[in-house]
Amino acid sequence: ADTAVMSRLESVSTEPPVGGSSPLDLQAMAYEELGETTQLKKDTVRELRNLIKEEPDLRCPSDDAFLVKFLRARKYRVEEAFSTIRKYFRVRKLHRDIFEDLRPSRVMFDAVFRRNKLAVVLDERDDLGRLVAILKFGAWKPDVCGVIDLFRMGVLGADYYLLDETTQIAGLVGVLDLEGLSFKHFRHYTPSAVKKLIQLAQDCYPMRIKGVYVVNNPAIFEIFYRFAKLFLKQKIIERTHFIGRDYEKLHKLIPRERLPEEYGGTLSNCDHDAFERGLRSMEEFFVELSEYGYREQEA
Repeated sequence: ADTAVMSRLESVSTEPPVGGSSPLDLQAMAYEELGETTQLKKDTVRELRNLIKEEPDLRCPSDDAFLVKFLRARKYRVEEAFSTIRKYFRVRKLHRDIFEDLRPSRVMFDAVFRRNKLAVVLDERDDLGRLVAILKFGAWKPDVCGVIDLFRMGVLGADYYLLDETTQIAGLVGVLDLEGLSFKHFRHYTPSAVKKLIQLAQDCYPMRIKGVYVVNNPAIFEIFYRFAKLFLKQKIIERTHFIGRDYEKLHKLIPRERLPEEYGGTLSNCDHDAFERGLRSMEEFFVELSEYGYREQEA
């Protein structure tokens, strides 16, 4: 299976980037933000590979492409990258309701993306090359899909977009749209669900979260956020901006021409078909990825 995933990941690097193209000089950005050099990458991949070999109960892809995304997320601090890999695979075992049989053909893509637009990944990146994702937690209703279905779609999308080097290096900004959020959501957005979501996003995935922009936030969100802050890293708290309905403030963070019309932008519709085609083309990759992880005796 190692060889299969390695060959698939290597072929991905030759395909067009997912999440929109970027004119940025990625090599320069990787050096400036991460200190990345060819030699550093080579040395740290070797160190990380050796650490993984010393974890006998863990089956982990050993190819450069898989390991480098974890190193980039932790600015080439090898021990931290290794810790994230361990969390990445432990959470897959711990939360089987999310990760069991996780692949494009087994998620509710149509309900989450096309019909209800609960999550939207914009076709255009921002001026810094960052992926822009819009999450509409206020628009979610339990008759559309379960909270776990949202999580499944989210982690599948994260793994998909992290195949692209631009996303690994430039990171992601999230627009959190809370239009419609009410007390009835709290029956489903439970403390354990909120904690699980935060841990997945900031601790278990090698995604560089560069900004969280909260829009259309009602007063009751203060209750939600006070609890969430208990689990958020300080740097994420500092990168969180409360926009409300002042979209001009949002435009200072993300250019209008990169935003949909509903946020005062100029973009029309997002190409969900292209996203779905891209995801479905990776079915084999996700099946192979599911073969890795901690063996059953590992707690």
